[in-house]
Amino acid sequence: MTRHLRILIIGAALILAGNAVALIGVAYNRSGEPAAVVNLSERELSRPYNFLASKENSGLTLRLNWRSADKSEPHLPGVFSQGGRTRWLDKDKLAALGFDVSADPQNADAARRYQKTLPRDAYVVLEFNGPAYQAAVQQARARLDAAKAKLAADPGSKALKAGVKYAQRRLDDERNKSTRLFAVDVGPDRQTLRSRYPNRARYLILPGEVRLTVINKALTGYISGLGVSSINVPLAYRAAITGGGGARPAHYTVRLAFGKRDEPWILAARAATEGDTGNHAGPANRISLSQPAVVSTARAVPTSVRVFRARSK
Repeated sequence: MTRHLRILIIGAALILAGNAVALIGVAYNRSGEPAAVVNLSERELSRPYNFLASKENSGLTLRLNWRSADKSEPHLPGVFSQGGRTRWLDKDKLAALGFDVSADPQNADAARRYQKTLPRDAYVVLEFNGPAYQAAVQQARARLDAAKAKLAADPGSKALKAGVKYAQRRLDDERNKSTRLFAVDVGPDRQTLRSRYPNRARYLILPGEVRLTVINKALTGYISGLGVSSINVPLAYRAAITGGGGARPAHYTVRLAFGKRDEPWILAARAATEGDTGNHAGPANRISLSQPAVVSTARAVPTSVRVFRARSK
């Protein structure tokens, strides 16, 4: 056997071993009952902006869009957030994650120390199309009502007319475009959170990172990232999301499952019409066998998952 042949054999063996390890991991992740199964739309799983521009069949990845529930600072509809301040992430929750929150944040030295503190691993609860989203819609509606009341008192004001149009646009975006997936809680233990949020069709519990920050001399925390940021779309499902070379569907629904390793995979996908309010403007749409869903036993494709490891203080 020549040296060149031995190198080729060793290389092939390494590739096969790597593929075997990956497939074993996928099989383990998908074994047993899924940790959660949700029906998300393009609002929560967005296509890359340039996916039609690429001439190569290099695959399709959907971005997981979520935002933080914060009543004090309404989210701008139509803008997808990947974290942000969360005033509900108070001292008690931060201490439960292992942060030292004993120093007074109004002290300048303490504030600087908080800002430099390393992040902590945590489990993040994401709520889909629940009370947090309904509150966001109500806030947008209240802002529109307030803008209309101001205009009624001064109907000739161009600025107030523009304000009503802006508030109406924000409400429309909140109803039809903004993600309905909200971070509503964090904790150090998954099982404790699952007992608190048992509905597996509404609540996802995913690994993430939490950081400290001081704003207006008040200590708070924010979720700096999730362990799952994107989902690979197997070839069998891409036509439902991209149109398969035809007209690109404006709306689509994806049935997503999460496994033992927090890795998601697609169970079904289908394109949706503008009038399908169950998908893009209303409650979560349930994919059923009576609907034109794309369902497949396609080869498993590992999903993009960031691994967060415990850090010291």
